Amino acid sequence: MTEADLDLLKNSVSKIVRIFCYNGETILAKVHIVSEEDRDLICDLIATTTESQYEKYDEQPAYLIGFEHIERVESMSRS
Repeated sequence: MTEADLDLLKNSVSKIVRIFCYNGETILAKVHIVSEEDRDLICDLIATTTESQYEKYDEQPAYLIGFEHIERVESMSRS
């Protein structure tokens, strides 16, 4: 993840982003918190290419993703 990706995440709180992980997973997520200190983010999982690894809940839980797992980030907002 580059500095530009981190800036995009910090500017995307309460917005939807696409996160590409090093393991090949692609995540569509709504960002809640980005912590440079802890090097992670908390988000709602909207969609993923590896859904089977996530538990199913009646309510949508928040997930924590470490920066070390993120290859790159794309904004989903229309410019």
